[in-house]
Amino acid sequence: MSRRIAFGVTVTILSAAAAVWVVAAVPPVAHVEFGLRQVPVRDPAPPPQAGQPRDPNAPPPMRAIPVGSASISGTVTTADGGRPVRDARVSLNGAATVPESALPPPPVPGAAGAGRAGGAGGNGLSVSRTLVTDATGRFSFDKLPAGHFTLSISKNNLLTTNYGQKRPGAPGATIVLVDGQKMTANTTLMRGGVITGTIFGDDGEPAVRAQVSAWRYSLVNGIRRLQQTSGATTDDRGVYRLSNLQPADYLVSATPNASDAQMAARLNPDTSAIEQAIASGAVQPPAAPGLPSTVLVPIAQPQGVMQMDNMMNAAYLPTYQPGTPVRANAQLFHITGSDEHQGADITVQYVEAGSIQGTIASPLKQGVTVRLSLFSNDPSVDNTPTASLDQSGKFTFRTLAPGKYTVMAQTVAAPTPMTVVNGVVSRGGGPAPQLSDEDRLWGAASAMVEGSAPTTVSIGLRPGRSVSGLVIFEMAKPPDLTRTRLNVTVSPAPGAAPMMGPAPQTQVEPDGRFTISGVIPGRYTLRLNGGGTMKSSMVGGVDTLDFPLEFPATRDITDAVITVTDKLNELSGTVTETTGKPGIDYTIIAAAVDDRFWAPGSRRIVTARSGADGKYTFRTLPPGDYYLVIATDLEQGAQYDPEFLKSLNGLATRVNVTEGAKTTQDLRVR
Repeated sequence: MSRRIAFGVTVTILSAAAAVWVVAAVPPVAHVEFGLRQVPVRDPAPPPQAGQPRDPNAPPPMRAIPVGSASISGTVTTADGGRPVRDARVSLNGAATVPESALPPPPVPGAAGAGRAGGAGGNGLSVSRTLVTDATGRFSFDKLPAGHFTLSISKNNLLTTNYGQKRPGAPGATIVLVDGQKMTANTTLMRGGVITGTIFGDDGEPAVRAQVSAWRYSLVNGIRRLQQTSGATTDDRGVYRLSNLQPADYLVSATPNASDAQMAARLNPDTSAIEQAIASGAVQPPAAPGLPSTVLVPIAQPQGVMQMDNMMNAAYLPTYQPGTPVRANAQLFHITGSDEHQGADITVQYVEAGSIQGTIASPLKQGVTVRLSLFSNDPSVDNTPTASLDQSGKFTFRTLAPGKYTVMAQTVAAPTPMTVVNGVVSRGGGPAPQLSDEDRLWGAASAMVEGSAPTTVSIGLRPGRSVSGLVIFEMAKPPDLTRTRLNVTVSPAPGAAPMMGPAPQTQVEPDGRFTISGVIPGRYTLRLNGGGTMKSSMVGGVDTLDFPLEFPATRDITDAVITVTDKLNELSGTVTETTGKPGIDYTIIAAAVDDRFWAPGSRRIVTARSGADGKYTFRTLPPGDYYLVIATDLEQGAQYDPEFLKSLNGLATRVNVTEGAKTTQDLRVR
């Protein structure tokens, strides 16, 4: 795919995640505001306390809504014929512009990588209004104040559309209004794509109540993962219909109804055994005159109960269209919107899923239990199932495809016992139970699933280790740690395994030292909460803000050094259209030139959107050299794609960010 970028150069994008529009130079923004600061408006009558009835004679609560002389109106029609859409929900959100002097001072910038779009016209009171289109598809928001707004239009059987979006599901354009302006915002709604077909069993008969799923690959924190996006159940003909699909490439899978299939599979042998026993068994004379003769048939009741239990717990693996259990061999369906793909039939294969079951080998104290997480070695699997111990102290993970897994166990505080008083269930008052450092235990085990037979593991628990070090303040006025409480936390790095319960943390001592106990294995960044802007977080000479700490919990760490500064780097500028007007709602990507920093969630790969006046600002960007580019059709997380970042080399403008410096870089759309 090729797109024209600035300076008349054509770039071939190796990844379909984004299309480069224009090259420039900018720094990163992990979170961007539109320069809005809201002035609170108090209700004339305060709301009653929880559980307290409102006085019927009291005046109703009121809300102050900014108004003016502008308006936004339009007609909503279908994209496939231009028919008016009745009862579409149109939502307007934005802010009314007010003078800078009428607003409180802006908040002090905080987190690293935070950015802001704003400038003149970027301050305001929030406005949120909703209405429904009439029989002709028309809507009109009247008496709007000057400001900047966005529109979102939705209807049950059509795809939700943001006015001015460059692709389905993308953010919409900002509408900038001045006093007295009459804006027309006509919008078309696209019908989603459809995939339909019939699911058959291995006997060639339609599979009733089979579960059918649509899957698509998405970038999650920069990692390409397969996610389920839609589902359906087959009818009495075995027919399914997956509808309202966003434009994308999809896989389709079917899973047979386990209870129906397994009931037949298990009852057929039982009934055959009974019939054989009747045919070959010794006939017993009547027990009394007039009664029939009988044949004694043995019934193994305990075995039957066990089989039923196994039947309820078993499940089948999905079969992908056109009829393969191997995901890599599945057919892709390209949905463009309003298109229908018929005849996507699947003959399911009855492959029973595997399971992992096990026990905790270590004794647990009163008030302590264990939560377990399962991680697949396949990075494209976007699923981290969890499990708890049952009453017998065992755990089970079910419905697993063949592959290698890791079971991670972590102690958590047991929930407070429930009580029932007059039919009301409660867990008692007071704060939630917390674990002491000595009770923070962990364990792990590898497991290979190769078929339907359960894989059994036993996990022993061991204590976590400690992370200790020093906080250094490179500030004109460092905080007084004898009066100010600052905490150091080990936080899971982007893409790392989720943590059970709160992240371990500790308070910084008056001399700047800290020790965090009970830290279990994981990928972490070491962070200080408050006190200034983090410059670095070093462990063993490596900055964990850029390269997460791989902590195996086999030894303590004693050399951590967190450096905090009051020097803020700033890169700002204005995006301008070829017409000379401000470039509104453009996405600016700033990415480190050094590819060592090309990792999901990197603080050196960030984005910002230009505000209503075309301005953007990046603050606290780490010093270094950066590529700067303006992109359109940017899929969420695509800025972390190494193939996309490689395409910027030699084409994007390079900018150097220096510690404590303010740099201005205006950009022009070409």
